[in-house]
Amino acid sequence: MITSPKGFKAGALACGIKQSGKLDLAIVASDVPAVAAAVFTKNQFKAAPILVSQQQIKSGFCQAIIANAGNANCRTGQRGLKDAWAMVKTTAQVLGLEPRHVLVTSTGSIGHFLPIEKIIPGIRRLAQQLSVGGGELAAQAILTTDTRKKEIAIKVGGYTIAGIAKGSGMIHPDMATMHAFITTDAAIDRATLQLMLKQAVANSFNVITVDQCQSTNDCVFVLANGLSGKKVKGAKSRSQFYRALEKVCVYLAKEIARDGEGATQLIEVRVSGARNDKEAKIAARAIAGSDLLKCAVYGKDYNLGRVFAAAGASPARLNMEKMQADMKFLKGETIVTCDLGVGRAKATAWGCDLTEGYVKINADYHT
Repeated sequence: MITSPKGFKAGALACGIKQSGKLDLAIVASDVPAVAAAVFTKNQFKAAPILVSQQQIKSGFCQAIIANAGNANCRTGQRGLKDAWAMVKTTAQVLGLEPRHVLVTSTGSIGHFLPIEKIIPGIRRLAQQLSVGGGELAAQAILTTDTRKKEIAIKVGGYTIAGIAKGSGMIHPDMATMHAFITTDAAIDRATLQLMLKQAVANSFNVITVDQCQSTNDCVFVLANGLSGKKVKGAKSRSQFYRALEKVCVYLAKEIARDGEGATQLIEVRVSGARNDKEAKIAARAIAGSDLLKCAVYGKDYNLGRVFAAAGASPARLNMEKMQADMKFLKGETIVTCDLGVGRAKATAWGCDLTEGYVKINADYHT
């Protein structure tokens, strides 16, 4: 699906990073330089590829994304930076691109050097395999503890917006252990695209949580190559594009929360009656991130005290006399509603239940 917009190709292969032998190296590429926007993790301890891509995005254009899974290339010092740049330069060389138009990402275990001696030959082989049909392989190759790929494509206004994402654990607002790559063949200026991406991320990837653990490697990239010939210009056109972009981001974000490590239930928290939008979002995120609530959802325990306590522990203003809450257990999904009783603002956040499965996965993740 990531290749649904015109002029995009992708591919993936296994180059030996993952011990399982599964796909672990992916490329998404545009036929022409694309206007690019990005949002990165706010974690102070950033991985090498994040530092490199933060420099690369300044050019305002991107023509390829090189991504690996199975190794985060984080806490690897100067060697890690050298390896990330090697991935960039090799990708540019084999695809005939300007090096400044290549973004790089990595995900996986922290504290290990990349097997760069396997990755560089892998990039050279992979460059020969890119195709319009390679999007599904790319969606699979970026996964780590995920149980399934996450992808979407929608058509609107004569253009297409598509995306793939990975993420299952170490998920918390202000980014998480997640990558999201979004492509579109719409023509849009960089400033507008960056502004829209930031807002869409605020209403999607930054209102999900699995374990309240913020990652070191997260990023969302959007590439707009304009090959549909449809320009995003004017208030109506911009509004239409933003709604579509946010829809893609929200879908991928919910799929990440739904696929939380060990999860059996997606939790959707709907907060209303807040003093303002900011406090509505704060309360929703607090409720979705409550371990006690997550356990209650796992056990189908109708315990509204967990909702009230989580909201009350947040900085959001509330009225104890007017505050109301409810929980509805559906198949594979739980809806939690909470009215703070002080205003008219509302917000939605997503999370998942907390199960023994999460503990098992993370108790031996590194070993």
